[in-house]
Amino acid sequence: MALAVCAAPQEEAVSPQPNILFILSDDMGYGDLSCYGSTTIATPNIDRIAASGVRFTNGYVSASVCAPSRAGLLTGRYQERFGFEDNLNPPVQLRDEFAGIPLDQKLMSDRLKQLGYHTGAVGKWHIGQSVEGHHPNARGFDFYFGMLGGGHSYFPTLERNSLQRNGVPVSEIRTPYLTDWFTLEAQDFIQSEHQQKPWFLYFAFNTPHTPMHATEEDLATTQHLEGFTGVPAKKRRTYAAMQRNLDRNVGSLLKLIEERGELDNTLIVFLNDNGGTPPTNGGCNAPLRGMKGSHLEGGVRVPFMMSWPGQIPVGEEFHQPVISLDLMATFLAAAGGEMPSEVLNKKKGTKRIYDGVDLLPFVNHQVDEPPHERLFWRSGFQSRAVREGKWKLVITPVLGAMLFDLENDIAEQHNLALEHPELVARLRRELFDWETGFERNPLWLTAVMWRKYNAKHHEREYQLTQPTQ
Repeated sequence: MALAVCAAPQEEAVSPQPNILFILSDDMGYGDLSCYGSTTIATPNIDRIAASGVRFTNGYVSASVCAPSRAGLLTGRYQERFGFEDNLNPPVQLRDEFAGIPLDQKLMSDRLKQLGYHTGAVGKWHIGQSVEGHHPNARGFDFYFGMLGGGHSYFPTLERNSLQRNGVPVSEIRTPYLTDWFTLEAQDFIQSEHQQKPWFLYFAFNTPHTPMHATEEDLATTQHLEGFTGVPAKKRRTYAAMQRNLDRNVGSLLKLIEERGELDNTLIVFLNDNGGTPPTNGGCNAPLRGMKGSHLEGGVRVPFMMSWPGQIPVGEEFHQPVISLDLMATFLAAAGGEMPSEVLNKKKGTKRIYDGVDLLPFVNHQVDEPPHERLFWRSGFQSRAVREGKWKLVITPVLGAMLFDLENDIAEQHNLALEHPELVARLRRELFDWETGFERNPLWLTAVMWRKYNAKHHEREYQLTQPTQ
């Protein structure tokens, strides 16, 4: 459903630094927000972010699985550049500095803290937990509540939980359902005393990642839903109930910011970390083919929206490809800072490459060209991809090269590689040139079982239309 174009942005200059709220969901299907086409899952509060700002229809993340996607968005760099290519593989023995995002990589929290921000993180971390130096409090966050690993029961008990607050294990269960608890902690952070500093909150929900746990109250509202290709009704109902809860909690957070009179000076971004996973959590990526773990559109194209009252347009859609790596540059620009310039080798004159761009001039129609000439993806020995304009090349070990015209084939149903051999060859060269610019080889590889499992995602049958009931 297209959104109407309403007000244009007001004056370009903004004097006070804005608060920054960055909401990240986990394994959500591309088509499972009503503002992205769902007719069975209503998400009025998340939709409100899109309606009050800009909704990106070609919004991407830099990886199709959780941890490397987070490593990219928090650094503003393709995570392959510094060796974080797959989910952390626990048996791997690494030097302490490499047991997560390498310690020579600064996060957006470090950058914003240097600009005077009070910084907080709530929820899923998943980018380093075995060594103290990789804890959120050691990576630029003044406050942290959540779990350091990749998953958690939504009904924690004192006997069985991995939750902590600033490194200290919790001593009480504040509220029964984890998504609700995360929101209470986020609200506390926003209301905390921080000497009139602007705040930055990285709110990484684990909803709707497995395990599939929903409250009875939310489940009662989804019992009419049916399943679809590869997804049984029970799983879809639980997923929809979790989405309902997530949306309600986002609404509670927005209400608090509004009541505090801070909404007009808060830059809000909502993003999902990778594609949905229909077989495991019941999400739907329609009209996209593919899922988490693949480099088809369903694995890397995600819900992505931004709101900043008075500073960016209201109710607009932005159709050029953008990527989660752009958030670092965008946040720094909004805060009055600049992207760093770091020399890696003085003798050779090489500098550290940052891959994101400030999106504000693009959404404000101050720049006509696309933000990116090309976007890239790679995952160890599994698959790699490049998008240039309407063309997307996906290369897998089993299926070889697949070329898609996304402008006319968003569901990637027609492989045009044999019809455009010269284009395939040129895009392969672009991929190669990108790969030879990395600073490090992969620091670890995903387990063999995951390589075999993810390879199947390029061949599965997917639901390519929205469920109607």
